[in-house]
Amino acid sequence: MTRALKINIVVGPFYPIPPVRGLAVEKRQYAMALEYAKAGHDVTVISRRFSDFPSRETKDGVKHIRVPSFDPPKPGLKYRLMDVLYSIRVGFHMPKADVTVTNSVSAPLILPLRKAGKIAVSVGRYPKGQMAFYRRAARLHAASRYIADAVIEQSPGVASKVHVVNNAISHDFAQAIETERGPREREIAYLGRISREKGIDILLKAFVALAPRFPDWRLILIGPWEIARGGDGDGYLAELKALTAGVEDRVRFAGPIYDGRDIISHLRKADIFVYPSIAEKGEAFGVAPVEAMACGCAPILSALKCFEDFVQSEENGLVFDHRHDADTNLASALERLMQDAALRERLGLAAMETARRFTPARIAEAMLMDFQRLAGHGAT
Repeated sequence: MTRALKINIVVGPFYPIPPVRGLAVEKRQYAMALEYAKAGHDVTVISRRFSDFPSRETKDGVKHIRVPSFDPPKPGLKYRLMDVLYSIRVGFHMPKADVTVTNSVSAPLILPLRKAGKIAVSVGRYPKGQMAFYRRAARLHAASRYIADAVIEQSPGVASKVHVVNNAISHDFAQAIETERGPREREIAYLGRISREKGIDILLKAFVALAPRFPDWRLILIGPWEIARGGDGDGYLAELKALTAGVEDRVRFAGPIYDGRDIISHLRKADIFVYPSIAEKGEAFGVAPVEAMACGCAPILSALKCFEDFVQSEENGLVFDHRHDADTNLASALERLMQDAALRERLGLAAMETARRFTPARIAEAMLMDFQRLAGHGAT
């Protein structure tokens, strides 16, 4: 027997909800909030105060509480102290709930249990041993099997709390899934932060190497490079642009695009999507590749373990070895797709079908079943 739950969602301290400046985490949590409310649950999202957003409002069935916070500094002590201060403020303002979901590092340690109810931690980054300290949490929701295995290996004492629930794409991308790919331009796309761990230099070198043989292909990179928005700054952007010498007119750094419909418009034009991340302990799942798959792009991904939850090489995408001779390996995979329209079509269609497994409705259903168990109202 299930019943309506009171669910708090505490997002991190640095980005607002709705996710007008947010990254994958904020988009995912907002999509889940909308689905929980649609299913009849009492949902409150606690996020940072931002711009002219009201401190309290109810929108699309979701209650919002916004507390003072900060723009993100570089990772380090200051970053952690800001998260602690934010969590203290959240604990003061949050309503009483059956379940509180959070991706904040310090919130599971600070939020009062009498108000939070059962705490469910969204583990969206590779753990660094800190999960052992989350004994107050009732659940550790790992974004992929890879992350779940890492948590259990590092902190076996919390193994019984680990549960795998993959990340969801946003509603915009879920609605973008079709049965046909439609016409495509000869364009390769990347979507994500412009940072070193994303392996963008590998992509640029591979594209430059192939450019003379494929003169009608272009490359677009969508994402922020500013440090305050998760990128590695103007200096890194300059390094990347220097790699495009000779093909500058065919490589576009589009900057961040936060409107899902605008991103979809770009990805529906692109024939190929490349996500060359080398972040062995930085990626947890890979929402951006699944979003591109939802738009029908034929994907090429690096061989990170967390991508195995949704990509099977030669079935719904290509995978290249990023650990050894990455430039050559990616160029080889790119060349295959650039010269084979039938392969692009087959992989793109299969990619769209795969993306259906990660819609907000599908993922929210799995989360709500687990919340009911935590609250003692569902099957164990």
